[in-house]
Amino acid sequence: MVQTQETDATAFEEGPITPTRIGLAAGVMDVLIFAVVGYIALENVAIGGISGLLVGIGVFLFLPIFMLADEDGELEDLAPENDDTPLREFHRLAGGFAFSAAGIILLATGFAEMEFLVGLPAALVAGSVVYLGAGFVMPNAQLPN
Repeated sequence: MVQTQETDATAFEEGPITPTRIGLAAGVMDVLIFAVVGYIALENVAIGGISGLLVGIGVFLFLPIFMLADEDGELEDLAPENDDTPLREFHRLAGGFAFSAAGIILLATGFAEMEFLVGLPAALVAGSVVYLGAGFVMPNAQLPN
């Protein structure tokens, strides 16, 4: 049996399933799963739901770009030509990693039995540090219009 598998963006052109919709579905599932984990493990749905929302936003931001990257994983092909100043505009990949890191930190502070008022600022600081660091290291890959 011959397998035909398309690995580039042409696989998504004709169908209703797009990388953005896959990222959206994965982000929504993160919210649900983290809320369940928060309810079962922490007995606090709010911490699980908020951390799931942060991770879900992060997945929605970076997953479609990784799905459209070529076979070599080169993200420079998706970056604009005049991208010589990092962080001049919103950096989608760095934002995705920052939101995901903030959600994981918030959940980790819940497991460490820290107060929510300690965990939320810690998550925001960690997300900011990840955004700034990844924004200077990674190319600002964008989804094609």
